[in-house]
This record gives sequence, C-alpha cells and structure tokens, in this order.
Amino acid sequence: MRQWNFVSAVALCACACSWLGCGSSIPREQLLANLHQAMQEDVADSAGSASHSRVVEAALDENALDGLRRDEVEERIGRGEPCSRHPRCGEHDFVDNDWFYEVGRPSQGYGSALPLLIVGFDRSGRVDRTWSLHTN
Repeated sequence: MRQWNFVSAVALCACACSWLGCGSSIPREQLLANLHQAMQEDVADSAGSASHSRVVEAALDENALDGLRRDEVEERIGRGEPCSRHPRCGEHDFVDNDWFYEVGRPSQGYGSALPLLIVGFDRSGRVDRTWSLHTN
C-alpha cells in the first residue's frame, strides 16, 4: 500500500484544483501587500522588471483592486500619481484624476521601462477598471 506524504497531497490538490478551475489561493490582502512591496523595491535589470510585472499581473488577474474605494487603494498600495501626468492614461481612456503607478524604482544605471499600473475610479470613487504595461 502506498503512503501519502504532504508533498504528494499538495500536488494532488493542485492538480485537482487546476482541473476544476479553482480560484487563487493567495488572499486579496496578500496580493495587495506584494504589489505595495514591489512598488518600493529597486529594479536593477530586466529580470527584476519581469518579476515586478508578474506581481502586477497576479493582482490584476485576481481582481484584487476591483471595487475598492480610493482611500482603500491608497491605504493598501499608496497614492498614485494623477493620470493627467502620464500619456498612457489618455491612450486607454482613463481620466485625469485616475491614478498611475510605476511599479518599482529604477536602480542607478537601469534605463528600461518599469511595469506600469493604471487604476480608474467610477463616479462614486470605487475602482472600476485597471490596465497595466508589462515589461519583459
């Protein structure tokens, strides 16, 4: 008789969850904490930029920002810059008082683009759309 160990059980659950279409196992608050942390970290190379892009993608894929009020977004990931300051906002139908974030801080000597996150708010001040520019 075969004995099951923890790794086997986790692998079986992961396969079953994948087959059944289960949702993310990462809670919303953790996704937002990861996003906030990525915004504060230096990006030294394309691998770091790609890693930051995956953090943004994970948060957006799980709709972690959807429905949050403007003050809740600020509390969890910080206050964004007004969209009036970035041309990508207008290109994607965001308005001047929506927010954008560059995800990460370029290290000295890093000259490539950083991941970009744009957060749009409805008339009541709740997130109703997002867009991101992924790098690498």
